[in-house]
Amino acid sequence: MVKQCVDVDGLCIGEKYPVRLMGILNLSPESFYKVTITNEQAAIQEFVRKMENDGVDIIDIGAASTAPKTVYGTSKISEEKELNRLTSVLGDITDATNLPLSIDTVSSRVAEVAIDMGVVLVNDISGLQNDAKMADLVHSRDVPVVLMANCGTPCSSIQSALNSLKESYAIATKAGIEHDKILLDPGIGFGKPANVDFEILGNLQQFAQFNQPLVVGVSRKAFIGELLNQEDPAERLGGSLAATAIAVYNGANVIRTHDVKETKMTVQIAEAVLKQTTNHEG
Repeated sequence: MVKQCVDVDGLCIGEKYPVRLMGILNLSPESFYKVTITNEQAAIQEFVRKMENDGVDIIDIGAASTAPKTVYGTSKISEEKELNRLTSVLGDITDATNLPLSIDTVSSRVAEVAIDMGVVLVNDISGLQNDAKMADLVHSRDVPVVLMANCGTPCSSIQSALNSLKESYAIATKAGIEHDKILLDPGIGFGKPANVDFEILGNLQQFAQFNQPLVVGVSRKAFIGELLNQEDPAERLGGSLAATAIAVYNGANVIRTHDVKETKMTVQIAEAVLKQTTNHEG
């Protein structure tokens, strides 16, 4: 079956369309990769323009780190602090670009404020399972949503990630969210064993059973560092790009990345190989 087209502010995401790049913009000092953290107007606008020049398609804004505490010791912040960080700079971001903006949050209140300020996509790493009001908000505001596999504790297998997404998908459809508003994320990283991350990456096709576009984030994550003995995320670019190529070849429709320029080139190579493989099989 052909994956749906999910329209994100005029940008079509799905099997028939190019792989899209979601660039990461962190407003949270707690985030695990410090290079992408910024909260000053000039620096943010420069960063946004650089990502746009490098070929990003969507900018994903996070004001509260979602990096696992078990891996990075990440501290949880209050909803008020998350809101303050977001609202203090979101206007600067919208002034700097017309690209679609995404909000990376598990809070319906934060998501609502972000939508009111111009954000057009909600990226919920809890898969609508953290905030009971999130599904209704997404439906009422008629915006697309990324549902990530989240087992409460780190998912211990592909099957547990699939089961989590089935539950999130059911929550979304019960709330009236249309199929063409849903993107799925298998949730690579987030404290699960590295072997499970590699297994998911190598078997992304299993997540195609939902017939929804897939968002994959491997950028500088711990499973890469564990394999390559790279404790510092700044060292993990090469491994991230290798994992990105595999993700694209195995069916990813969106790649979430800290490194837009390098990731774009990697995606282009993987798409070219995939195109020739598909043509040959046809």
